Amino acid sequence: MKLSAILATAAALTAFALAPDVAQSYTNPITIKGYKMFDAKTGAYFAAKGIDYYPRPNTGKLDANNIDFFTDDYYDIWSKDIEYLAGAGANAVRLYAVDPTKSHDMFMCALRSYGMYALVDLGASCEGCAISNDKYPACYPPSLKARGEHIILAFAKYDNVLGFSAGNEVNHVVTDASINAPCQKKFIRDMRKFLDGCSKTIRSVPVGVVLADHQREENARYYNCRTDPADKFENAEWYGLNAYQHCNAKATKMNEAGGFTKMATDFVDFKMSIPVMLTEFGCLNKEFPTVDGYEAQRTWLQAGWLFSPEMRAVFSGGFTFEFSTENANSKADSPYPFTKYGPQNYGLGYYQPATCDHSTTPCVFTPMPNYKSLAAQYNATTTAGEPTMTAFTPDSSRTATPACPTGFSKLSESTWAVDTLSSIACPGAALSFTCPNQVTSGTWVGTTQVSTTTTPATATPTTPTTTSTTPSGATPTPSTTPKTGSNASSSGFAMSAISACLALAMGVAFA
Repeated sequence: MKLSAILATAAALTAFALAPDVAQSYTNPITIKGYKMFDAKTGAYFAAKGIDYYPRPNTGKLDANNIDFFTDDYYDIWSKDIEYLAGAGANAVRLYAVDPTKSHDMFMCALRSYGMYALVDLGASCEGCAISNDKYPACYPPSLKARGEHIILAFAKYDNVLGFSAGNEVNHVVTDASINAPCQKKFIRDMRKFLDGCSKTIRSVPVGVVLADHQREENARYYNCRTDPADKFENAEWYGLNAYQHCNAKATKMNEAGGFTKMATDFVDFKMSIPVMLTEFGCLNKEFPTVDGYEAQRTWLQAGWLFSPEMRAVFSGGFTFEFSTENANSKADSPYPFTKYGPQNYGLGYYQPATCDHSTTPCVFTPMPNYKSLAAQYNATTTAGEPTMTAFTPDSSRTATPACPTGFSKLSESTWAVDTLSSIACPGAALSFTCPNQVTSGTWVGTTQVSTTTTPATATPTTPTTTSTTPSGATPTPSTTPKTGSNASSSGFAMSAISACLALAMGVAFA
């Protein structure tokens, strides 16, 4: 490794460590008991106040899908956004595409400093990176199995990985979910089996799945059930629904939001034995008010309703869609600066200037009025009254996996090509990672904490590489947006972080 690369890494880590007024909240792993989520260390109840995050620029080479913006290489991109994410009251972000060969240490540590988690997709939109629209079993490409295992090994060391998503809306690419659902279910099984097989050296991060909101009952039951009742790995450990239900701009009370309450009622009837999250929500409607010149600004009342006692009995929070409007999707109906209503103008804000490309022209996030509305809801939420993990007893009607719906194939009825592929070898020693100048949650294997000692990372980060798409520019000045994220408290990193960051960077080269 070249000395210049070492110094570049050290400089970036040091800049991160010295950033003023960084909120120091930190995180512990999240675990599942029944259909609820809890802090594995303290036992406190957890629900996601999330935002879907894909910082796509307005133009340039990075104006595309399937780019991993969350690496150390792209510090100049995400570091300017995290304070806005935290300021909105978020305690989690959802990541749609990651590259397991790159280091995500700095991004995950930055999230952790605000007490924020990441929901990480195992698939992506690249060739062979997701369940396809082919009929089972051909819809499960062998390359996806290897990709999933590589991502698990790359991210399981971070205690703020909330979960792994085995797929995103695979039911959206077929006319009927039963066409490719067995492939998705098989992939879930393979990833859960891999994690279990490596549970002596890696944390058992929950594996779930995200579906589009059609064939609601069939999908929910199929991914919660086991076609082989004896196979404990078949069902998802959590279920995500991309649902855009609160579209009535005139509804100001939860009981007036018919689609939203109907969705909750449906899931009460489904008696899910696993946690359910709204992994995308935030319906657009031109009837929402115009605020400060921006049309159709969502009020985000449903973000508050989601944390009411009635909804907490059904859902474990959700993720609003999305952080920034994507110019490529919105420009046909609502062009820059996105003040007009458009069916793809989903942003809590947008990037300026119009020509920003995250490279030669840096992008600067500009909140829209609906950002403030979401922040008002998320920052006012409370989960008071929820039992701790020890005190929680699941309802007896939701302790067993449900019967599988008719019309969906059993996994045992197919011959799976991926079964001929060997899994990646498990790590020889327990994976852990300690963020510079942060208090560690300890080392976890399976669902057990095996060490509470603050130690250097046992898995050294991948060295960032310099490429033509690496954004340029000075270390960004932190936003003045108040740090009001979940459990956040303001405090600057100590000067001792410099040596920790330098040691981490140098360790990359010589490990």
